[in-house]
Amino acid sequence: MIFGRVLGAGVTDIGIEPKGVRPETFMKTTAVRNKKLAERYLETSWNAVKYLVDNYGEKVFLGVGLPYNKVFITLEEVARFGEKLASIDPDVQLCVLDYFPTFRRRDMERPSPKEMLKVKEALKGTGLRTVVVQTSIGHIGP
Repeated sequence: MIFGRVLGAGVTDIGIEPKGVRPETFMKTTAVRNKKLAERYLETSWNAVKYLVDNYGEKVFLGVGLPYNKVFITLEEVARFGEKLASIDPDVQLCVLDYFPTFRRRDMERPSPKEMLKVKEALKGTGLRTVVVQTSIGHIGP
């Protein structure tokens, strides 16, 4: 597989950002309009997380990213994301990015540090051991 060649070339850190657990969330976050394609991309990203943990967990640092803004993802889905990641490996580092208005998404507000702490607590409640949240005042965590 390609990961073996990449690691053989000296890559030590890999980041994967599944965007959520629902295709609709993936579509809102990425602007992919085709639901079948969004389902495929979402499934592929989760499969990559599992594959790396199962096959290269001791050889590579894996960081998972989750963009957060209440405009496109609920706290319930955030918790489902955490449960899914914890079921793969509760020690994988998760960094939640406070998604804020830029370019075409000027309709949303940046999540407050207080809101991001609620996200962090929801994720810690799923069994994840290393959760970092990005906020307007800096990173909080693990």
